[in-house]
Amino acid sequence: MMAVAQIKNLNGNKDKNIVFRNLSRIMDIKIIDIDIENGTLFFHYASLLALQKVKQELLRIGHPMQSYKCPISSSSQKSTSADYAPQF
Repeated sequence: MMAVAQIKNLNGNKDKNIVFRNLSRIMDIKIIDIDIENGTLFFHYASLLALQKVKQELLRIGHPMQSYKCPISSSSQKSTSADYAPQF
C-alpha cells in the first residue's frame, strides 16, 4: 500500500539523507520520494507493523509523522491522522 506522510523538522538534504538512510533499514517499506520543501514522505508499506515501524523511527530520529494518508486503498477513506490504522 502507498502512504503520503507529513513529517516535521525536514530542513535540507542532510535531514533528507538521515530519514532515507534510517527508513531504508525497515525491510517491509520502500521509499518513493522525500520532498524537502513540503516535508512530505512518499512510501510503500507491506503491513501495519511496517507502518508502525516507520512512525517509531521517524519519532526516534526527530522527524515525527504529523499525519498521513493512503491515497491508494481499498477503503473509501481519504485522509487520516497519525494514529489511524487503515482498515482492509
